[in-house]
Amino acid sequence: MTDSENIDTLCRLNPDVLLSVFEHSLPDGGLRSLSSSCRWIREETMPVLFRRCLVTVEEPICADRFLPQSLWPYVYHLSLLDECPDRAAARPHSWRKNQLHFTDDPLLCGTMDPEFLRTTLRAMPRLQSISLDFMCQESHGLGWDSLAAVLSTPQLRSFTLAQFMFSPRHSLTTDSVECLAPLTTFRHEQRVLRGELRRFLSQEAALGVVIGKLRHTLECLLLASEVAPFRTLMANQWPRLIELHLIGDYYPSPDSQIPFVTLFAEMPKLRVLKLELALHEYVGKQNLQLWPFDHEARFPWPDLIDLVVSFPSPEDRIYSHLPRSMRRLLLPCTPHHYFYSWKLHGLQHLHSPILYATEMLEILANVDAPHLDELRLEYRADAAEDELLACVAQRFPQLTSLEMHRFRSSAGSSVTATGIGLRLAKLENLLTLRLYDDATPHSSFATLQQNAAVIADKLACPDVRLWLLQVGNETLWYPFRLVAQQGIDEEPRVEVDPLGHSGVRVFPYDDTALYR
Repeated sequence: MTDSENIDTLCRLNPDVLLSVFEHSLPDGGLRSLSSSCRWIREETMPVLFRRCLVTVEEPICADRFLPQSLWPYVYHLSLLDECPDRAAARPHSWRKNQLHFTDDPLLCGTMDPEFLRTTLRAMPRLQSISLDFMCQESHGLGWDSLAAVLSTPQLRSFTLAQFMFSPRHSLTTDSVECLAPLTTFRHEQRVLRGELRRFLSQEAALGVVIGKLRHTLECLLLASEVAPFRTLMANQWPRLIELHLIGDYYPSPDSQIPFVTLFAEMPKLRVLKLELALHEYVGKQNLQLWPFDHEARFPWPDLIDLVVSFPSPEDRIYSHLPRSMRRLLLPCTPHHYFYSWKLHGLQHLHSPILYATEMLEILANVDAPHLDELRLEYRADAAEDELLACVAQRFPQLTSLEMHRFRSSAGSSVTATGIGLRLAKLENLLTLRLYDDATPHSSFATLQQNAAVIADKLACPDVRLWLLQVGNETLWYPFRLVAQQGIDEEPRVEVDPLGHSGVRVFPYDDTALYR
């Protein structure tokens, strides 16, 4: 078949089918080559090729430093990555404070020109999603004028602000905020800058005003817990909210200390609730109970399928009320306990009241969720650990993904790597197993590989993707797979999966790379 005949065949396809074909070609890079074959294909592939665009901003944004206007009709998601030189001036004791280029306040970014953003974003007809981000650790924020220019874009439906502070200098009032787009997704992410957030509490008021205005349309909401407007979350109805995610350090206040089962009671359609909250040394884990035993309430989320709770408590009534339709339950430490154990990443102001296996067993014994797909546990091993593993296999037989972080304790445990493999072999649907064992935290890679071979050999399915964590100068997960035995007397062997040979690094408040 000639090239012209191939093109003629493509021309006969339904436009939606044609776009699906192009989307399928995008991940492997084949679409760019295909788009160079002729003018017709080039024009047809434009909506896919330029659906997601990244603009690096080093100087005040303007037409000469932005996407060509010919591409505007095709952009669905726009990422603006700030690399302006004034970020360095925001560092404490920086000698650059008197060398500002584009702003007179080192806390406020001067490159995101509000007038240009307001005019340009409205002229991009397919634009529905925008993210603003920078990659360093300075205290750097966006003023309300720039934020308002973006948030007022009529066609916008998803907004992500990562690392930036949210209007740190200006308090907002309900009357001062007008014409916001009907967003369905609002995300204010902070991967590393935690303690600094509390220095600028005007962010809490500003966020409260903005998301309060969006309460009728929001479906997905992610907030840094340090500046989350708890009063706004409690005092309003959220008729469409499906996913709520709070992540960061927990600071007790009159609003945040109201039990979560009441605090978030006006979210009847909630399906995903993620509370990844770290505790300061003076704060007890009872503050994180969703439904304390002495608190009168009703279970407000009948459609809940995904729950993440840091430092869970056996006294929390929430676990005996979870719907049978639950698909995902994560009960971790935040950050993971090994970050505390090895004093990594400067977490001295936090503490990690990790549960014992006995307590974790008590929690899981109250969970009636036979269709659970994914489970994550973090505990200190004790005499009940073997019973805990048996409970996991018995109560959650449909698990496809299991992650366990086990730590030594003076109570002791007789469970070995072989025992773990044998207990979990009963999970016949298991596809992914992630394990961390601090009995060999800084062991050689050869020892890690040996443990992986022992466990993988006992699992029900040889195709289970097994990840083991190695803690050292870097914290890395390694994926292993079982090597086919050449003879019946050969010892089981594993090899590192070629797709993850260099390991996947995780950070205290960001391990998303592992779950992509």
